[in-house]
Amino acid sequence: MNMNLFNNAFPFFRLFHKQAGTLGDAVKKLDGLFHDFKAVPDQCKHIDALVAAGDTTCREIERELSLTFIESLDREDIRDLNRAFELTFQAVRAVSRRIGLYGFHNIEKGAGELAFCLAEMAAEIGPLLEIVVRKGNGAANRERLRKLKEEAGMFLLVGLGEVYESAGGSVDHLLEAIKWSQIYDRLEDAVSCLEHTANVIERMILKKV
Repeated sequence: MNMNLFNNAFPFFRLFHKQAGTLGDAVKKLDGLFHDFKAVPDQCKHIDALVAAGDTTCREIERELSLTFIESLDREDIRDLNRAFELTFQAVRAVSRRIGLYGFHNIEKGAGELAFCLAEMAAEIGPLLEIVVRKGNGAANRERLRKLKEEAGMFLLVGLGEVYESAGGSVDHLLEAIKWSQIYDRLEDAVSCLEHTANVIERMILKKV
């Protein structure tokens, strides 16, 4: 990839760096939501606003891309990263909206741990992105992301196991288990989307080596 695309003559690095910050803020808010169910509607509105800001930046990147004459391979990298951010924002919003819809009173420990892993993964996206424009291969960041993904997988399995174990006994328990299983599914989607975003950035890093 021609790394001049991320120099000051083009807006792409600035816009993607903005995306990384907005995504980090949205996921941090989501993590906070899982650890404190107070004022849930307001917290969900804040997350929605951050996701809307991310969507706006996605459209700005696409518009800038349409006005920039670059090689098709370079265009594909920019578009893939933009799409990865867009999907991740959508996944975060899906978790937030479902939490707001269900009105839980108790927090599943595993879901909270999974949300924390998600926030830690999001925090690595900005530093990883910066390596695209400076020396280094991002090995430390990529290793941290790999470990966080493994932890997230463990929390998912344990958390779902506990949810299924609690499903018996009454209709209320069963309904609660179904609701939490859907939350876990959406958290898993968000983790996968974040991992994909990191993989796209990693591909861009490897192209400059």
